Amino acid sequence: MIKLLALDLDGTLLDSKSGIPAGHVRAVCRAQQAGVQVALCTGRSLNDAAAFSGALEAPADWLISCNGADVRRPGQPPVFTGYMERALFERLLDAGAARGAEPCMYTPERVYYSRAFERFVDSIRVQGCRLDYENRPDYVPAYTREAWDAALDREGGAVCKAILYHDDPAVVDAVLDRLRAEGGYELAPSAMFGGKIKNVEVNRAGVNKGTALLALAAKLGVPRDGVMAIGDSDNDLAMLEAAGLSVAMGNAPDYVCAAAQYRTATSDENGVGLAIERFILNGEDGI
Repeated sequence: MIKLLALDLDGTLLDSKSGIPAGHVRAVCRAQQAGVQVALCTGRSLNDAAAFSGALEAPADWLISCNGADVRRPGQPPVFTGYMERALFERLLDAGAARGAEPCMYTPERVYYSRAFERFVDSIRVQGCRLDYENRPDYVPAYTREAWDAALDREGGAVCKAILYHDDPAVVDAVLDRLRAEGGYELAPSAMFGGKIKNVEVNRAGVNKGTALLALAAKLGVPRDGVMAIGDSDNDLAMLEAAGLSVAMGNAPDYVCAAAQYRTATSDENGVGLAIERFILNGEDGI
């Protein structure tokens, strides 16, 4: 019996317009009413996770943000953290600078961003994606090494994750290879729009959605076969592999679907609602 449900946000709980469809909202509420604890499990910041939690009929029971680096109940202190040491982030800065790649840095309260991030946002907006950050007080520009040093001083070492950006996907691949060779990192590359845009999410080694989900399940006394996860992208792979019951969205690439036991409809076709209906509310064996 499923007792803990982990839901990715983008491409899963959220539709292609970055909203939560009414069918998903109703299904999540019904799962909670059936006694299932719901965890939003996202690469997004804690603030974003909390905002989408607040858009549900009842808040999510748990927020797993920044790819598992921060696990907490909404509005409460974290119960688990997997923050990146300052030296690791500084090494990442150096690896990116050698190729002209620049990062974003996620902390529990803020996201620090570079010029490369601004260009990335412009690129995805051309493709019809929305990412509105300019007027958000939790988004802070950091355009120089001195600004990054000041940000690290301000945050006291609480770096949840980073994302590396460059206009050329080949440069991202080169930096990715260097970070793999150096070690110490959990790396989740992401290609968009047929590979025209690429970035890589970076956490401390061993920190991912899967390890965070299993740690939460252990805290709650939920066995692995009582954990269900639904996702659609690279940073969901560890979560899908960790869960006793894994479901890929219909909009997920084939290799993500291959890592899951089942496949549901897309995020625009009530995929999360259908999965919850079958596996949690009806207890069926497949989609």
